[in-house]
Amino acid sequence: MSRPLGPEVVRLRRYDGTGYKLNCMKIAVAVSIFLTLVASGRAQQPSNEQSTTIARSGTVCVLPNSPEPPTRISPGGDYNPNTLTISIDTRPQIPWPHKHSIKIEDLDLNERHLIVLRSDGKRIQSFRFRFSEYKDTKVCVAFDGYQGVQFGDKYNTYWCKCK
Repeated sequence: MSRPLGPEVVRLRRYDGTGYKLNCMKIAVAVSIFLTLVASGRAQQPSNEQSTTIARSGTVCVLPNSPEPPTRISPGGDYNPNTLTISIDTRPQIPWPHKHSIKIEDLDLNERHLIVLRSDGKRIQSFRFRFSEYKDTKVCVAFDGYQGVQFGDKYNTYWCKCK
């Protein structure tokens, strides 16, 4: 039959240093093992510099439109497909493609971008966007003269199929 511990036994255990030292040693070993594992896990992961370099640029894919002028009223106004251009931010104007899509690459994912469409040297439509508004770093822009500018990524538009 065991008897309850009295104050004198508790006092002996409380002031006996062997159990306390043993517990401290166990904790110290556990902490060192944990820190070693954390350090080795960080060494195996790619550095932030490498991963942010890869994920820092976005692409706008410009889909081709018809070389024929629209026969109906366009939301962008009258335009000439032969002189239709697109520019992003301060980059130079690029003629709008009629046969194959083109990519405008190396756009900063953290910036707000301005897309401007011009025809015969006049601005016909413009808009701003951020890559953070979309699920992908590759977005598409189309212009057909009837529906105006269409813009989106592969997750919210069925026609964004630029490779």
